[in-house]
Amino acid sequence: MSMRVPIYKTILIGEGGVGKTSLTVRYTENRFEEDMKMTIGVNFASKKVKVDSTDATLMLWDMGGQPRFRDVVGDYFRGARAAICVYDATRFFSLERLNDWIDRVKENAPDCKFFFVANKIDERSNGFGVSPEDGTAFAQQFDAPMMEVSAKTGDGVTEMFETVTRMLLNA
Repeated sequence: MSMRVPIYKTILIGEGGVGKTSLTVRYTENRFEEDMKMTIGVNFASKKVKVDSTDATLMLWDMGGQPRFRDVVGDYFRGARAAICVYDATRFFSLERLNDWIDRVKENAPDCKFFFVANKIDERSNGFGVSPEDGTAFAQQFDAPMMEVSAKTGDGVTEMFETVTRMLLNA
């Protein structure tokens, strides 16, 4: 008897330019584009994941982060099981802006779990940007884990998506 593989709708949220598409492409296609085009609306990708000998599929919904998309994305959030909240480790503003995104997710997907990701850690210089401590403290307000990654180098990206999958499987 074959077990049905669970499929989890997972949304990536955050301001424009934080690297949501780059993270998705790095994970699903293992490549990085230096001049990634801005996402208009939503991109979709899916990836089969195996964690702790359990199979799952992540349906990744990568949301455009520009202000003009903010009013339409609410509908896309419905049914989301996890929200990967992406911020740019070099721009504190991008972390603070996640509050708005999270409020919108909570309105449309009340059971959604949150996971915070600092991207672009390869570009962070000493004393500038968001420290790992500040990122962790922010995530703790939402009782959520936080990881630091780089879509450019690939550092931590696979582990991050596997950790999200594990969180969903254990929910």
